[in-house]
Amino acid sequence: MSYRQDPGKSSAGEAGFSLLESIVALAVFALAAVSAVSLVTQNVLSANQLEARMFAGFVAENILVETRLQPQLVLGVSDGEVSMGGYDFDWQRDIQETGETNLRSVMVSVRLRDAQQVLQVRNGFQTEPANVQ
Repeated sequence: MSYRQDPGKSSAGEAGFSLLESIVALAVFALAAVSAVSLVTQNVLSANQLEARMFAGFVAENILVETRLQPQLVLGVSDGEVSMGGYDFDWQRDIQETGETNLRSVMVSVRLRDAQQVLQVRNGFQTEPANVQ
């Protein structure tokens, strides 16, 4: 005796996905999509932070160059604001004496305006004539 199945009908094993299987597959896809979006968002934020750090480094280098070009150094802390690359930065420069005659230590720190985290710090040394204020 042979068994013939009507081509228009399918058996229970060939009926396709059940509702539960479809919901589980959709949940897995949703988890993967949320993870992908989260990863992309983190990458964008990291790129922005790296860009801000890069420009903060440029600002710190510029302040050191400006300090080098000053004919006379004033010991102590000074600060200011500057914009570069679409970012607003606050900088602080600290000029101190060293143990060596006519040699000054210059430390520049840069942070985003109204932020606590210092993005870049640059240190340098500069010689100066004996007439320090």
